[in-house]
Amino acid sequence: MKISRNAPCPCGSGQKYKKCCLPKEESQDFSYRRISQTFQSLTGKLMTFAQNTLEADGMDEAIDTFLLWGDELDNEDTIDDLSQVMVPWILCSWDLTLPDIEELDFEITLPADTTIAELYRQKRSNKIDSLELHVLESVGRLVFSFYEVTSVFPGNGFACIDILTGSSHKVTDHSASEWLAQGSILFCAISRVDDVEFLSAASPISFPLPWKAHIIDLRTSLIGQKNALSAEDLSEYEFEIRQVFLELYAAANNPPSLSNTDGDPLSPQTLHYRISSPKDAFDALVHLCVTESPEQLLENADYTENGELVCVTIPWGRLETAKTTTMSNTILGYIDIESESMTVEVNSEKRAAEIREIIQNVMGDKAHYKTTSIKPMRAAGERAEDDEDPLGFHNKMMQDPAIREHMENMFLDHWGQWVDTPLPILDGQTPREAAKSPSGREKIDALIRSAIHNSERSPDLEVQKKGIERARTELGI
Repeated sequence: MKISRNAPCPCGSGQKYKKCCLPKEESQDFSYRRISQTFQSLTGKLMTFAQNTLEADGMDEAIDTFLLWGDELDNEDTIDDLSQVMVPWILCSWDLTLPDIEELDFEITLPADTTIAELYRQKRSNKIDSLELHVLESVGRLVFSFYEVTSVFPGNGFACIDILTGSSHKVTDHSASEWLAQGSILFCAISRVDDVEFLSAASPISFPLPWKAHIIDLRTSLIGQKNALSAEDLSEYEFEIRQVFLELYAAANNPPSLSNTDGDPLSPQTLHYRISSPKDAFDALVHLCVTESPEQLLENADYTENGELVCVTIPWGRLETAKTTTMSNTILGYIDIESESMTVEVNSEKRAAEIREIIQNVMGDKAHYKTTSIKPMRAAGERAEDDEDPLGFHNKMMQDPAIREHMENMFLDHWGQWVDTPLPILDGQTPREAAKSPSGREKIDALIRSAIHNSERSPDLEVQKKGIERARTELGI
C-alpha cells in the first residue's frame, strides 16, 4: 500500500514521511532503476556475444550443463521458462576447466576457468562504458542460493534470509514484489552494486514454505564439520545447490494427482433432483448426518409462515473408527433441500454414485434424478468468473455454530495427535522427535507457519488455528 507523503513515517521517527525516509527511498529507487536497466542491457549484449562466440554447440553444452544433462527438463518450453535463471548463470557463472574442454567433441573458444562475462570484458573492453564496467565488476560471478521471503514491500522489493548461510538481505525489485509472498522460498542470485541489492537471476516460480525442509537437509549435508556455510561455500557447492533446485522445480511442475480422503480422484460435481416434499426428503436423509442431531439441523432451516419446512442443509458424513486417521468423522458431501428441488454436492465420481444409490433406496419415487453437473478442476488460486464461492461448499457449513465448534474440536484432536505422527518430510520422525534438534525445530517452524498462513487465507481452514497453536505451544516452537 502506497504511503502518503504527509503520513507519519513508518520508521517511527515521528516525522512526516516526506521529511524523513521518502527522499532516501526516492534516491535509492533512482539508483536501482539505473543499475537494473544497465544490467538488463548488459545481459542482452552478453547473450549476443555468447551466441557469436560459442555458436550452437557451445550454447547447447551450457544449457545441458545447467540442466545437469537430464532429459526431464530438456525441452523448449522448460528452457524458455527457466531462461531468467539459466541465462544469467550461463553468462556469469558457467565456466569450463581444461579437462572439461578436452573432453568436448567440438572446438570451443571459451578459455578454461573463464565465464562469458569475463571473456566479454577482455574482448570488448573498449566498448564498455564506465557504468557497465562498474556493474560487471560489482556483480562478478553470480552466487545462487535459496532465500525465504520474510517481508514484501509491494511496488518496491522484499526482505529475505538465505536459508543456507543465514545472511539477511533487502532486495529492490519492483516486479518480484508483486508476485512474491511472505514465506515464499526463492532460488536466485542477489547482487549488490553500491548500496543497491537486486535480483541478477531468479527462478520463475517460488516454492512453498514446507519445502524449506529440503533446503535444511541440503544445508546439513553441505555443512559437514563447519559451524556455518559462507558465500564461498555456496560457490564451491554450486552443483549440489542447483541440483536440488532442479528437483524442486520438476516437482512443482509435476504435482501429484489430487484425491479426496478416500483416495478417489477429485471430481467436484453436483447431483440435481426434483422432490415432492422438503420434509419427506429431510426425514429420509437426515440419518446421513453424523455431526448434528435432526433438531440442530432444523434450527438453521427456513420455514413458511405456516411452519412448513422449505430449506435445509444436511451434511453427509461418516464416522471413522480406523486407527489410520486422526479424524473422528469424514464429511462426504452436502445435501441442500429447497422447496421442490434438492442438490447433492460431492467431490468424486465414486461418492456421486454412492449417494445416488442411497437416495434411490430410501426415497424411491419421492426423488426424481435430473442430471449431474461436473465442475472443472482449476489450478490453485484460479477462480472462475461465475464462481461466487471460490472456496467450495464447505464455507456455508462454517456459518453453523454447531458444525464450526465440532470442526474446531476435530482439528484440536488432529493437531494433538500430529505432534506424535511420523512425517515423511521429517524423514519419518514425529514432530516431537524432530523438535529435539535445531534443524528439526526449524523444519517444524516452517510447517506450522505455513499451516497458520493457510488457515488465515481460508475461512474454511480458520477452524484449525486453535489446534495449530496448541501444537506449537506443546512443541515449544
